[in-house]
Amino acid sequence: TISLKPVKAVMHNLLGIDRHRTFPKYSSTTFVSRFKRNSESLQAQYPRQISFFHGCYINYNYPQLGQDMVDVFNACGYGVNLLEEERCCGVALISNGLIDKARKDAERNMASIRRSVVELGRPVVGASSTCIFTMRDEYPHLLGVDNSDVRSSIDLATRFLFRIIDNGNVQLRFRPDFKKRIAYHTPCHMERLGWAHYSTSLLRMIPGVELTVLDSQCCGIGGTYGFKQENYPTSQAIGEPLFRKIEAANPDVVATDCETCKWQIEMSTPYTVAHPISILAQAIDFEETKKLNIK
Repeated sequence: TISLKPVKAVMHNLLGIDRHRTFPKYSSTTFVSRFKRNSESLQAQYPRQISFFHGCYINYNYPQLGQDMVDVFNACGYGVNLLEEERCCGVALISNGLIDKARKDAERNMASIRRSVVELGRPVVGASSTCIFTMRDEYPHLLGVDNSDVRSSIDLATRFLFRIIDNGNVQLRFRPDFKKRIAYHTPCHMERLGWAHYSTSLLRMIPGVELTVLDSQCCGIGGTYGFKQENYPTSQAIGEPLFRKIEAANPDVVATDCETCKWQIEMSTPYTVAHPISILAQAIDFEETKKLNIK
C-alpha cells in the first residue's frame, strides 16, 4: 500500500518523505517464521555452528536472502541458529538522533550476542554490512555500549566465508552452467571497514562470473537521509555518477552487501541488485559442496 500514489502523497505532505522515493516491498511472511517452519530443526546435524543476526531487512522485506544464507552455510558444514533475542541494530534510530532508544536495543542485542559467543561458542554472522558495521563500530563509539569482549566474533557473512575457505577448512564447488556478468558496488561503510575485497574475492571464485568492480562513490541514499523530501534531490545528485558507471558496465546483475544501496540503485537504474550471498547460492553445486565439507 505504501507504493500507491495517494499514500505517497500523504507521506510527502505530512511525513516529509519524498513522493518520488520507491519503497522496498514487504514480504507476506517473515524470515524468522519461514526458518522456524522449514529449517530450524535441521541445523543441529551440522558439525560447526554459527548464530545469524538477520536484521530487519531480511526478516520483513527479503526472507529469500536469509534462506540463501542458511543454504550456503549449511553447504559449508555450518548450522545456522537464531539469536535468543534480536532487536533492530539501531542504525535508523542513530541516524535520526534517537540515541536512548538505540542504546536500549543495542544493550539487548549485546546480551544475546554474548550468550551466543561466550556461553555457546558460536560466532555471530550477518549478511547486512550496515548491521555488522553498526554493532562492531558504532555501538561503542556512538552509543557507549561496550563490545570489546566479543567484537571480533561479530562478522560479515562474506568475510567469514572467505576466511574459512582461505584457511582450507571449507571448499566450494560450482555449477558449470552458471554464467553472469556482475558489477560490484562498494557501500561507504564497506569502504571504511576495508572489507569489500572479501565479497569480490568470493565472487571471483565462481568460474562463470565476469566481475567488474566499480570505482564506487556513495550511492546517495545515506540510510534514511535520501527518503526525506528536503534531501531527495541531493541524494539523487550524489548517486548519479554511480548510476552512470553501472549503465556503462551494463551487467546482468549489480552486487552489493548493503540493502539501502540496493534500494537506491534499483530505483535509479534499470538493473537488479543482488547480495553476494544470493549470487553464491545460485552458483554453488550444493550436493558436491556438501560432500566436501560434511564428513
